[in-house]
Amino acid sequence: MPKPNFNKYLRYDELTDLIAAYAKEYPELVKMESIGKSYEGREIWLLKVTNYKTGNDAEKPAIWIDANIHAMEVCTSAVGMYFVDTVTKQYGKNEEITRALDTRAFYIVPRLNPDGAELILADHPKNVRSSTRPYPYDEE
Repeated sequence: MPKPNFNKYLRYDELTDLIAAYAKEYPELVKMESIGKSYEGREIWLLKVTNYKTGNDAEKPAIWIDANIHAMEVCTSAVGMYFVDTVTKQYGKNEEITRALDTRAFYIVPRLNPDGAELILADHPKNVRSSTRPYPYDEE
C-alpha cells in the first residue's frame, strides 16, 4: 500500500487510488463502493469501515462522516482519510479503536463534491463555492 501523504490535498484520481488501496490492504475492515456519480460523471466513493468478522456493517450501530461538501473544503477530505488511516492501522493495537470497529460501522465519504474539488485543485484553479452544475438549473 502506498504511504498516504497528508501534507497535500489529493486530486480525484489520487484520492480514488488511495481509497482503493485501503480496501485492498484491509479487506477485513474496509469496503469501497460508489454511492452515485457527480454532475461531471465522477464516482462518489463511500468507505464502509468495520470489523466484518464480527458482523455486517448494516447490522451494527453506525456513524456517518462526510467531507468536502463545498468545493473549497478540500481539507475535510484529508481529515476523512486520516481517520481511515488511523483506525485501520491502530486496529488490534489500540483497545478503543478495536472495540469501536468490532461493534460499530463507520461510513466515510471523503469527497461529496469531486467536481468542485477538481476546480479548486486544478493547475489553474477556479474558485467556486459549490459544484460545476449550472445554476439556476437548466433542467426541469
